[in-house]
Amino acid sequence: MTRLPSVTTDHSASVMSRRAQPAYDRWCDVDGTHISVGARVEQTETDARMGALRSRLHRQGQVTSRGATRLIVRFDGEDQTVSIQPHLVRVIEGNGNGGG
Repeated sequence: MTRLPSVTTDHSASVMSRRAQPAYDRWCDVDGTHISVGARVEQTETDARMGALRSRLHRQGQVTSRGATRLIVRFDGEDQTVSIQPHLVRVIEGNGNGGG
């Protein structure tokens, strides 16, 4: 009977690398910054299917709440809130409500 060399696998390295990765956060902006309710944001992309109209490109607004998959934003100068996906906006730093 021929014996094959034993092979050991170090599973601890793969387990550690999986743990080191940050958890998915659906409420991240285009740069990966967490978006809190109350944060000021700027629309950076257009996609009408996702709530990001061309007329609001580079417009700023405030996140008033969150739905299941979209932010609810009131853009400056508008009375109605808009439902928009998080990856289509950027958190505006230094506004006191930031991404924290």
